This record gives sequence, C-alpha cells and structure tokens, in this order.
Amino acid sequence: MRRTDGKLTSRERRRLLAAIAIGQWENLLGRAKLALGRLPAGASAIDVQTFEPPDSPLAREAEQACAEQPAAILGHSYRTWLFGRALAALDGSALDLELFYCGALVHDYGIAQPTPGRDFTLASAERTLACAAAAGVPDERAELLADAICVHTTPGISLDTDGTLGCYLQWGAMVDGAGLRMWDVSQANVSEVLRRYPRPDFKRQLIGLIRAEATALPGGRLGLLIRCGLPLAVRMAPFAD
Repeated sequence: MRRTDGKLTSRERRRLLAAIAIGQWENLLGRAKLALGRLPAGASAIDVQTFEPPDSPLAREAEQACAEQPAAILGHSYRTWLFGRALAALDGSALDLELFYCGALVHDYGIAQPTPGRDFTLASAERTLACAAAAGVPDERAELLADAICVHTTPGISLDTDGTLGCYLQWGAMVDGAGLRMWDVSQANVSEVLRRYPRPDFKRQLIGLIRAEATALPGGRLGLLIRCGLPLAVRMAPFAD
C-alpha cells in the first residue's frame, strides 16, 4: 500500500472482480438464510454484552483517536468491534483482543478526509501507528495492526492468507455496512449492538463517504466496489437506517 498508494493494477482488478462476484453469490445465499431465520449452531450462545474493551495504553490511545472521527464513523467503529468479535467467536477463531479492538476503532479513520490519489486506509494505518508509538507498542506488533487495516477493504481476503485481524475487521465492518454475514449474528446481539451504538442516517452518510473516497482514488478498491454496486448493497442492508 505504501508503494502504490492503493492504485490497482489490471491484474489486481481482475482478481478482485472475481472475488466480488463470489461474494455477491454468497450474500444472496446468506440473505435467504436470514429470511428463513436459519441461525448457525452456537450463534445464540454468544452474548456481546460479555465483550469488554481491553484496559491498556494502546486501547486508550485508540479510543482518543476514535473520538476524533465524525459521529457516523465513531459508531460504526464500535459496531465493527462487536460484530467482528461475535463472528470470530462463532467461527472459533482466536483474535488478539487488544489489537482487534484498536483496529476496529481506527480502521476507517482516513475516510472522512479523502486524499486525492491515495487510499484512505493508509491514513487510518498511520493514525494507528501513532497510537501504537504513543503507547510504547513494539514496531512488529504495530505493523501487524497496520497491515490488517490496509487489507480490510480488499474483496476475497481469507484467514489463511490475510490473518484474523484483517478478516474480522472486514467482516465486522460489512455486517454493519451492508448486512453481509448478518445471518451469522443472533437478533438479540444485533439489537444490543444497535441499542449501545445507534446508527441514525448511517446509510446515507456511509454512501457519501465511500463515493468521496472513490472520487479521490477511482483506480482503488472502493472505486471498484462502487462500480460493482456497493452503494446499493448499503441501501439494502437489513437495517432501518
């Protein structure tokens, strides 16, 4: 990302288009499960009320950074944390809870102020690295978190190739943004997340933010996702607002 500023090559675009097509098919099947109320075994046993924020210098730095963001992104950040943790618990995936919490809170930091020709996740990663430096986090650990933030908007990522942090940042964010994998979260948990972090006018604001990012970097990942119908997916997400 540092080398390219997020500009996709023709080969990367072709690979991501294939991943987007697969994702759209999986979303169609998942929406059918949601409509039929087919919740995976174990999802009802997960209770987001038991998820506690880590108490660490890095977590406090991330909370301060999160508070700098617009209200729409601040709420989305905390919802990403809760939805992502619920999905990881369902999948039986071990997460570094401190890094995941901090990544969720700052993963979209750069989207509110898009930079022409530069992917917004770089600004998010840089703000996260600043949090890590202020908290005295070792460079290797900080870079792991920055990598996860930079990869989280890439279609088709997997646990084997991209790691748990990046995958659950994406999957938690996409539950909230477009309703993807919402069929794997109990309605009780969805209701609790929305009670704690409501989403007034979130769909309209999110679409505006992703359109602005796509305009700033039309050859980047959000530019491609816009052309593949991401705004429609956001509008059709199974949330009232």
